[in-house]
Amino acid sequence: MADHADQRTASPAIHTVALSKRYGKTFAVNSLSMTVQRGEVFGFLGPNGAGKTTVVKLLLGLARPSGGEGLVLGAPLGDRETRRQIGYLP
Repeated sequence: MADHADQRTASPAIHTVALSKRYGKTFAVNSLSMTVQRGEVFGFLGPNGAGKTTVVKLLLGLARPSGGEGLVLGAPLGDRETRRQIGYLP
């Protein structure tokens, strides 16, 4: 049986299912489902206001999702130990 540390190492770098963020009646992110494997290079492209920064904030736990769920490095969004492993410069 694999322990928690083994699960974190074997899991994708990022995995989201129906991740959403609403500000009032407006969706900044609406039902984002994605998987980024460890070692993959991944980028967000889109116009201003498309939700790129909001997704990063959700993944880091700097904003709370309105719906859905996600994992970063095998841990729930906003996990303190995971945040120590990630650099973010707004």
